[in-house]
Amino acid sequence: MGDLASLSERISVIKLATSLSKTRIGLLFFSKTTFPFESSIFKIGDKGTFTTEEALCKLKKINVSAIFIALHGAFGEDGRIQGLLDWIGIPYTGSGCFACALAMNKIRAKAVVKSFGVRVAEHIIFTQDNWSWDRTDACSSVAKALGFPVVIKPASQGSSVGVTIAKDEKEFLDGIEIAFEWDREVLVEKFIKGKEVTCGIWDCQEGLPPKPLPLTEICPKTSSFFDYTAKYTPGATDEITPARLDETLTRKVQEMAILAHKAISCEMWSRSDFIVDDEGPVWIEINTIPGLTPTSLYPQEAQCAGISYKEMVKAFVEFALRKRIS
Repeated sequence: MGDLASLSERISVIKLATSLSKTRIGLLFFSKTTFPFESSIFKIGDKGTFTTEEALCKLKKINVSAIFIALHGAFGEDGRIQGLLDWIGIPYTGSGCFACALAMNKIRAKAVVKSFGVRVAEHIIFTQDNWSWDRTDACSSVAKALGFPVVIKPASQGSSVGVTIAKDEKEFLDGIEIAFEWDREVLVEKFIKGKEVTCGIWDCQEGLPPKPLPLTEICPKTSSFFDYTAKYTPGATDEITPARLDETLTRKVQEMAILAHKAISCEMWSRSDFIVDDEGPVWIEINTIPGLTPTSLYPQEAQCAGISYKEMVKAFVEFALRKRIS
């Protein structure tokens, strides 16, 4: 299963607000994540990197009440760390192992969400096993079924890693090779021209159904789509919250985001991405652990709904603690 790299740098004891002042929360995060409470980093050993078995033993000895997960991509967002924490009985923020694993696989997630009546883009799937003998017919198949341009995606990556847009057969072949560097399955989708928006779901209040947050409109300035560079380069994208959509379209996107959240079995929160064309919203994918810096898309939407960053994080922690009780 691999190592949990530099775990000692990613675990903190968090001293929360008064109501949670005696709670010990383990924090798994990337370096740019902001935690809006007084915190003190502690080392769990002299060794900077641990095997999975060593890390799990040390986590148990630390005796944290819950884990706050703010990781992306493989091992962080794909259900594996969630499964490990389930195994050793430590509750955590966010969706469970199954939902995270399903959401991470764009092909399977898309099939499930489509079965709930949500509009998705037409697509073709390629695997490394059949690509070697199928590539001669692939271009004609894609051109006939989808037309160019198309969007090429590794099946199980986040942050738009390995994603390209191909305008012709040559770019298609190049894009497929790039995607196969990241995954054994590749999703090729019909390019949808329209406005890109995202909708967060707030689902951490006990006894209340999930509710949609205001939409954010995404307008990349330096890229043709919301790629890795556009997501993580300051100033590369304009993010407009609330999105410039009429009330009917906004409500439709929010309804679809709730359907996707439920279809994937997400908990606590999620964020679905859409393209809105002349026929309405098209669901693209769902994120079980959206970005968590104060200026990330989900916190922006929460702020627009009147939920401060500090209130948001506190609600997430309380959600995890209720998991332990149940």
